[in-house]
Amino acid sequence: MRIKMFTVFHRALDERLSFPAIEADDLQTFFTHYGVNAKWPRKEIRRLSGALEVAGETSPPDVLLEYRLPVYSPDLQARGFMETSCYVHLLKNNLHLPYDYLGVCQYDMRWTAPAVKILRELAAASTHPPTAWGIICGPIMNAQGYLHPLTFAHIRNWSFMLESYNRFFGTRWEPRMLVGKPFTLFQTYLLPRDEFAALAAWLDTFCRDVYPWAAEPPYETHWGSLSGYSERAESLFIAARIAEGRLRVAHLPVEHDPDIPKKLQVSKDHYGT
Repeated sequence: MRIKMFTVFHRALDERLSFPAIEADDLQTFFTHYGVNAKWPRKEIRRLSGALEVAGETSPPDVLLEYRLPVYSPDLQARGFMETSCYVHLLKNNLHLPYDYLGVCQYDMRWTAPAVKILRELAAASTHPPTAWGIICGPIMNAQGYLHPLTFAHIRNWSFMLESYNRFFGTRWEPRMLVGKPFTLFQTYLLPRDEFAALAAWLDTFCRDVYPWAAEPPYETHWGSLSGYSERAESLFIAARIAEGRLRVAHLPVEHDPDIPKKLQVSKDHYGT
């Protein structure tokens, strides 16, 4: 199986922090570092060996700069959709086509030995059931109809997200579909190619549909808030695909580490807004 994970970063990435449990050969095989934000054209990559490489006018072969792609929509990053822009741009530039499985993660995720083992075992398989891997944080909705606290239902319009999914895919799901479905967060997934393409195609439409109203009162208005919408839309997508019998979902044991940006001295306010 051909697998590729794209690690999204803005200004700097340290492989020693994000990939402490992986060998250099596996890192080059399974990962491409995906640089966004043309405001910071100098991208620094600290390798597992400790060596520093810089991407900018030219880039190492395992570094892809979004804003140099043939098809590029700067609004996705400028409006704060963050990792979502990676999904959309990979699809629009047909970069998903060479792979059986591909996914997206963040530079502030730490890949553990069990997570790397999933990649190795999947790569060695000739066939695999339609499994998606994501960071599962509990059920989206419990049997009593209450949404998980991290759905932030008071500032994220789940009814609109479900309506958007139904309209795009021609389905008629109602909110009870979410009962017991896994709540996946951090925009971090490893997906079969066809499901990756379906998600990315919907996200392309979804990002246009939620702008600008979802970043205006009574919702959050800061840069990056729209990423919170698309992050939860991705979770809804996974839930619906499970309900449709298209996917099963397993936990991807990577760890979100908020200290990584601090160690890199990178502000989360990437656009200075």
